[in-house]
Amino acid sequence: MPANPREGQPIWIDYVCQDFEAAQNFYTQLFGWEFTDMGEDFGHYNMITKDGGNVGGAMRAMNMDGTPSPEMPTAWSTYLHTGDIAGTYQAALGAGAAEVVGPMPVGPLGQMAVVVDPTGSPIGMWQPGEFSGFDTPLTPGTPVWFELMTTNYQAANDFYAKVFSFDITPIKGFPYSTHGDGDEAVAGICDASQWAQNSYWRTYFNVEDADASAAKVTELGGTVLAGPEDSPYGRIVTVTDPEGATFQLQQNP
Repeated sequence: MPANPREGQPIWIDYVCQDFEAAQNFYTQLFGWEFTDMGEDFGHYNMITKDGGNVGGAMRAMNMDGTPSPEMPTAWSTYLHTGDIAGTYQAALGAGAAEVVGPMPVGPLGQMAVVVDPTGSPIGMWQPGEFSGFDTPLTPGTPVWFELMTTNYQAANDFYAKVFSFDITPIKGFPYSTHGDGDEAVAGICDASQWAQNSYWRTYFNVEDADASAAKVTELGGTVLAGPEDSPYGRIVTVTDPEGATFQLQQNP
């Protein structure tokens, strides 16, 4: 992570599922990840690493009281950096977001909160303490891009600019904007209203070979939804894991 991430920059991802052992096996074989259980004090939250660098977190779906939550959907979540989580959280609610989890400390590591943005997508926020977030070496098995697929493009741009200080930079020729311009961009907002029923954030993970990784996804019980296809940003595949959580594979151009 940069020493001074900007407001609204993605700095963490995590994953919640029902069959944790099966999910761990899937992602370990696909990306070569290592999972480390943080223990009972952290609800058996697992830190995910690749070659010693932090990738994200993962855990079995649980209620706040520690009991299993079979109704919780399997999904990847994105957390945005904030230097003032209390203020950002209140700004989010004031801008039409719905409360999920209010600001809460995670030991000495930092503080987290989660809301549902006005377009219907969950989004987390993280104010660092001792822990700043993931590592982004842009190497295979690590996250390289983050974007909101939204059913209300204008409302999403307005919300993230107001609440998370997104520097909204439109992309010419397509309803897509980035937080920052060009090489300084750190996240995107995509108008997905023509094909998505619900708004959601998704993560791109770099791979050495998109076609081989797509085949591996299928072999391990996941599904290829679209691609592989070439783009200006590399060869891209849209996939789901065996429980249906969606993410992207990205091979460098």
